[in-house]
Amino acid sequence: MLFDTYETKGLLFNMNFKEADGKYAAYRGDLVLGLGEVGDALGHRLPPTHTIKNTVVLAEDDKIKLYVGSLDDLADLPRVLQYYKDDFAADARLIIFVVNIAKPLVIDLGGYAISAISMQEGLIWNELIDLAALEKGDFKGQNPVEKIVTVHKALSDYKPKGDKVSFDEALGRIVELKRAGRGPV
Repeated sequence: MLFDTYETKGLLFNMNFKEADGKYAAYRGDLVLGLGEVGDALGHRLPPTHTIKNTVVLAEDDKIKLYVGSLDDLADLPRVLQYYKDDFAADARLIIFVVNIAKPLVIDLGGYAISAISMQEGLIWNELIDLAALEKGDFKGQNPVEKIVTVHKALSDYKPKGDKVSFDEALGRIVELKRAGRGPV
């Protein structure tokens, strides 16, 4: 399974789950975009230098069909392709929620039209369900893999919003926004 390979390479971080069901495999958690340095003589690594947070990834026959996550900085987007592009299916749907953009964009990078959506606070899963126009009841009785397959199928007619721009042009649209944090209430 693709995600077992990622685990061996140390690319899974803060994992919620990694499961397979037939030809599908799904992962939720953070994915590494920069491996930490080797921290001891046994080869254990320090925490990653960069991650994409709260990813929702679906693979079919070891090819990624859906890749969703959150970046604090749009400048880290090329790292996603650097680490994972070889595993993307030709028709992979990439949706990245980005903290430091103000408006949605469709970014042409590496041959993919990546939907970049501004988001400073919120939960990726909830935002993804909204994009797919699904409700909680649509997942009744489904296992975690089936839920992500349901989202992927619902996104088949999703049309990304925003200006179509190159990555360099998108970098020119970065704004000074930070992820909204909340403390104890």
